[in-house]
Amino acid sequence: MVFQPPLRFLMVVTAAALVLCAAAGQGEAQLTIDADSQYDYAQSRLDADAYDEAVVEFNRFVHFFPSDPRVPRARFQTAMAHFGAGRYQAAATLFNMLIADYADSHPDNEAYFMLSRCHARQGMVEQAMVDLHNLMALSGRPDVIDRARYELGWLHVDQGRWKDAGQVFERITPGNRDRFQVAGLTRDLALSDAIPVKNPTTAGVLSIIPGGGQLYCNRYQDALTAFLINAGLIWAAWEAFDDEQYALGSVISFVEFGFYTGNIYGAVSSAHKYNRDRIAEFRERLSRRQVSFSLAPAPDGAAACLTVDF
Repeated sequence: MVFQPPLRFLMVVTAAALVLCAAAGQGEAQLTIDADSQYDYAQSRLDADAYDEAVVEFNRFVHFFPSDPRVPRARFQTAMAHFGAGRYQAAATLFNMLIADYADSHPDNEAYFMLSRCHARQGMVEQAMVDLHNLMALSGRPDVIDRARYELGWLHVDQGRWKDAGQVFERITPGNRDRFQVAGLTRDLALSDAIPVKNPTTAGVLSIIPGGGQLYCNRYQDALTAFLINAGLIWAAWEAFDDEQYALGSVISFVEFGFYTGNIYGAVSSAHKYNRDRIAEFRERLSRRQVSFSLAPAPDGAAACLTVDF
């Protein structure tokens, strides 16, 4: 008699064998990455403004390929991702580390420029200037020094230090003057003395007559409003006291005092706002000549690109 195993038993054995084969196949499969693919993917995330992902992927590249010659650039791009995300303190820390670790290489120069920008974005303008002065003192490359002078000049412009900016731009060597449009910048900066300004003290004094300060600041509608409101309240208070309605007159006088002091404060504020607006307009005209720098991929890492607005 020949023994024949039940059909159910055969099905169970077959299924178990298939599961074991699949498990063995999965155990043999391995996820592998190569340096080129990892770097390119990290760069693609940075180019797509996916800054958090770029940080992770560049850090992964540095971790798995520590001897790759692109490690300095990967670290630089990690800092750039933090900068793009607005994490200026984190970016500054990484740029400082690059400066310390690669003191004589190209990433060091770019790291100095970006470190300066990080400090400027944090409102640490004086420190941003120190960064550029340090670079000029350490670098022996005229192009780098001139670029540092150029960015230093714009930091002075942002602070409204027109004469200091002009003096820095004038130090750019003749070979780079056309590149940085120095002639046009110095010509425009010479017009800074013609920026119209309003004296806040004068505006406050003229507001002794309600609306006078606003009129001085060319805010004609505000001047008319201030004059009519204050004149109306003064007249109402006068009439109340004249009719011996002292309580009503006192209340109206109290209200008028608030409007009167507000009229003076508003005039002083208008003068400051007028000056800020004129300075902003002047700075905007200057910015049309600003040359911007960016990094673009190159066969050996990256290259600085120059953009001029016409």
